Amino acid sequence: MLNHENSYLFKFAWKSIRRNAGRSFFIGFSVSLAVFIAVWVVAFFDGLNYQIEKAVVNTNIGYFQLQEPTFSRSTDSTTPLAFSSYSHLLKQNFIQGYSPELVLDGNISTPEGAAGLAVIGIDPELHRTFLPLFRKIKKGRFVEHQDQDGIVIGEELAKIFKFAVEDQLVLNYQDINGELRSEILKIKGIYRFNGKAFEKRFVYINQKTWQRIFLNKEMKEVLFNRIPIMTKNLSEQKKLEKIISQEKIELKTWKNLNPEMAVVLEFHDGMIQFFFIIIALTIIMTILTPVQMLWQERLKELRMLNILGVSSEKFWKIGLFEVIQMIICSTIASSFLLVVIIGIQSKTGIDFRFLNDGVTLERAGIKLPNIIYPHLAINQLVVTFIFVLIILSISYFWSIHRTLKKLEVAP
Repeated sequence: MLNHENSYLFKFAWKSIRRNAGRSFFIGFSVSLAVFIAVWVVAFFDGLNYQIEKAVVNTNIGYFQLQEPTFSRSTDSTTPLAFSSYSHLLKQNFIQGYSPELVLDGNISTPEGAAGLAVIGIDPELHRTFLPLFRKIKKGRFVEHQDQDGIVIGEELAKIFKFAVEDQLVLNYQDINGELRSEILKIKGIYRFNGKAFEKRFVYINQKTWQRIFLNKEMKEVLFNRIPIMTKNLSEQKKLEKIISQEKIELKTWKNLNPEMAVVLEFHDGMIQFFFIIIALTIIMTILTPVQMLWQERLKELRMLNILGVSSEKFWKIGLFEVIQMIICSTIASSFLLVVIIGIQSKTGIDFRFLNDGVTLERAGIKLPNIIYPHLAINQLVVTFIFVLIILSISYFWSIHRTLKKLEVAP
């Protein structure tokens, strides 16, 4: 609680703010706008980065992958490992889903043209925990355990080659012995998911079918060349490294597997830092100058108060109380802007489709978002507030110091 003297000085500071309403409003508005712009820029790029990252990890990559060593070095699928030897490692609370996968490169050739395919052998039930692909089936159904020759393809591949459900697809590939082979597979479903490049390249069969056509025999257990893993984000890397430290498998992050998009996100992070420098300089100039002018105008008033016996200590207290009051007012104003604007945009998104006439852009096989949803990070909000408030406080105390030096009074 404030004593009588401090209470009077607090009220005096508030009256000073109101007496210079125009300049005080400008300072408070500058602080509020600086906080809002800084936080909005970060929220925008955080939202964009998050959407790009999710698009990448949803292309069979996951946030992490455990890979069989030979496959990790050369994408050679001939030495898969038994999933049962590693499944216990994945029963962790921070792991949201995983899918042991076998990978085979093949191609198809029809009168409509030719295309290279990545044939992914999956355990349908485990794959459901990893990707929501089974929810994206537009025609037919998802691949099942009992399918002998069933395959699920993307809508773009079906469109290009005029495939329909129950049509036969002739897959050309090399088996484990390096022999060229062809296999007839029946299309059980057509999915729409994650962009045209993804839909054209990735097709899915169950593990039993994959083992039969590539290994020339069916194994009694689930095998893998890689195990994509879904977690909340990349912050779980150290936990995974500790878990597999004694195992002869390789751990890779999505940034290792898609370095092109990793560079894009690093560029965005650099843009955030650049914007912060520009905003910081703007904040300093838009706050420091008006505050100095505000206190310079009070020089005559301060001299009169000094003659009446008011000490410089009380002037410092008045300045401190003004800082506190400006902080409170600016916090309320900037919080209102953030809640209203970012709150609405985080739900409706910011639509950029008009920039490219509604055409979806893809980079490195990843569909870039047309509608960006800002993602507000509390830690970034706190850092921005603290920075702006430090600048505001320094501006006030520096201005008070310069003004008091002009008073011919003892400290």
